[in-house]
Amino acid sequence: MSVPCSDPISWFCLTSPDCRYSSKAFQQTSRLPPSFDAPGLFWFLTALITTIAAFNISYICFRKKPPMMLLSACIGSASAIFLFTAPLPILAADQTVDPELVAKLKMAATMNDRLHLLSDQQLLYNFSSNPMYSWTPGSVCNANAATWPVLSTVGATVAQLNLGPCAMLAPHLHRAANLVVAVSGTTHTYMVQENGERLVQQILTPGMMTIFPQASVHSMYNMDCGYNQLYSFLPDNDPGTLNIAQAFFMMPKDIGTQVMPFINLTNGNWTATGQRIPAIGTGSQEGFEACRQRCGLTKRAYPNGHLVM
Repeated sequence: MSVPCSDPISWFCLTSPDCRYSSKAFQQTSRLPPSFDAPGLFWFLTALITTIAAFNISYICFRKKPPMMLLSACIGSASAIFLFTAPLPILAADQTVDPELVAKLKMAATMNDRLHLLSDQQLLYNFSSNPMYSWTPGSVCNANAATWPVLSTVGATVAQLNLGPCAMLAPHLHRAANLVVAVSGTTHTYMVQENGERLVQQILTPGMMTIFPQASVHSMYNMDCGYNQLYSFLPDNDPGTLNIAQAFFMMPKDIGTQVMPFINLTNGNWTATGQRIPAIGTGSQEGFEACRQRCGLTKRAYPNGHLVM
């Protein structure tokens, strides 16, 4: 019996082992997003291949010996558990948690109607339960229309910004103004509002606030060894985030090299160079090497070194 390969579970539950399907299963993994780092992808593929092999060998060799088949199945199950519990790369794009509820809230005629659609628990948001929540190196945890349905009819987003030691938020912009309040630590901020304007630099300590106007390019940095927390307030329930570096390398090579004619692609590959930019991940990334050394953090290792010289 043939088994569709679109479902990962089917990759190692073949009732009639067939190399064609194992090959298709392997091809599925080649479509994984480029944010997979090399070690993570290696172990992912190892677990996948071990799982497929163990289940199929148990079927071929031990189907008449139940105890041995059980042992082989346990080996396959162990790697299957690893396959689905190993940490996978996270993309810094919020997923809508309850599209049905969002649709109902938007269709409701009055505020009272909306309230009747919500339980008391649904009127409470826990930032630490956000899938982006992390202090290594940090994170941006959004309460917005996607992550908290109640905001789907309210023009507001609140983001918890967590910056671990030496962590930074890469230069980015939003389609809404951004008020940022510091809760802990000392955070350096940088902002350019538009062409021809100066670079605005601030140092935020607890209780201080700054503003990044709509569509201004801004960045934040924890230059110390502690843990900095800030909150960001935007008057839009879907303000979006666009990281400048990733967006630049999504442009055609001819445009990029005309904008920066001095750029040197050491391997001549525009796309590959763009893919070497540190992944957006949970919204934050590791900062300057000098800060990391001062704080006793491990040295970073970019695959194949820096491709843009």
